[in-house]
Amino acid sequence: MKRKIALVIGVLVLGLWAAFSRPSYHYPAPAELRRKAHYLERIIRSPQNESAELNALGNAEWSLFSLSYAVYAFTNISQLDSTFRPEAAHYTQLAIAKMLTGSVAQAFRNSNAFVRSDSVTSVLYLGHLNLMLGCHRLLDPASPYQALHDSLSATLHRRLAAAPNHCLESYPGGVWVPDNTVALASLQLHSELTGSPYRAFCQQWVAYARQHLTDPATGLLLSKPATRHQAAQEPRGSHLGWSIFFLYRFAPGYAAEQYRRYQAQFSTNWGAIRLYSERAGSYETSEGDIDSGPLVLGYSIPANAFAFGNAVALRDWPNAQRLRRVIRFGSREVSSAEEMHYRVRFVDLPVSPLAEALILHAETMTPWRVPATVSAAAPIARQSSSWHPAAARPPGRPR
Repeated sequence: MKRKIALVIGVLVLGLWAAFSRPSYHYPAPAELRRKAHYLERIIRSPQNESAELNALGNAEWSLFSLSYAVYAFTNISQLDSTFRPEAAHYTQLAIAKMLTGSVAQAFRNSNAFVRSDSVTSVLYLGHLNLMLGCHRLLDPASPYQALHDSLSATLHRRLAAAPNHCLESYPGGVWVPDNTVALASLQLHSELTGSPYRAFCQQWVAYARQHLTDPATGLLLSKPATRHQAAQEPRGSHLGWSIFFLYRFAPGYAAEQYRRYQAQFSTNWGAIRLYSERAGSYETSEGDIDSGPLVLGYSIPANAFAFGNAVALRDWPNAQRLRRVIRFGSREVSSAEEMHYRVRFVDLPVSPLAEALILHAETMTPWRVPATVSAAAPIARQSSSWHPAAARPPGRPR
């Protein structure tokens, strides 16, 4: 009798393990996505000096990412639910206005390090701004930012084509491959919207990256290329996941290849969950750094959060669900009739707007399809145009 009971229990345990080992991810319901978007819209709309959430970031770079990833999430949601498009366009315009005139813009324009011929040289700022402009143009074909989008796209293309390694600086002397993938994704979107020739350069960049920007041992994109100011830096989980987000927008085949290599060399499949390391073969437990955050046996929170978005984008539904479980284990939902956001599970701590925007972007990753009427009606951008901060005055708020 005891053997039979043990056998039944064993079969049930194996059955449950098998079920959890073969999960399937599904996008959140439209109503849930709207409530999450409403929370981010409120954060964006609030003046920074009155927003406890944005003030808590204390970092212009993180505020920039909160705005940009919120816009990418809004754009994703509008693709999954077309009725959300007008709201997405309005929220995106609010975010762009803050990018152009708020403390983020001041941080990247007013520092002496950035006072050059056209005041702003950081691909970190310009790449995200240009992709946000493209998102608004996708959401609203009558976008008042069209001229700025054309001019900034031409400037980015010209600079990238002429730059060593075809990569631009994020900060003086500091070049990161992930930041440049954002700028390239923005050029691809501009081409899809206007018919401009920049998409050809994006493919040329991929060919160059395969030869010069990958680690020979792993075939994975470097975190940093070698320049006269810095040594090359090995592939890292947080940087790879970030790069794959944007490779997906201009080179989906290459993104899938990088994802497979990343998964094979950086992750451990535990069946019910999968965990990603910050560095291949490392089992370090430490405070980590600003990109990785704390490391536990080599695993980092950003590596897993970004891998989740990569899995959703590339339709690896079982792996997406495994990673979603990891995120849910560490967070709990806070809901009202209008909003939904997260707090940390087990301890009463808030989740930053940056993390909220990143996760909403990750869990809604989907292609950005440009309606034929938009691309057919759009004028071809002139490559000779040049972006300048003086042209970056935001238009009036939409009615």
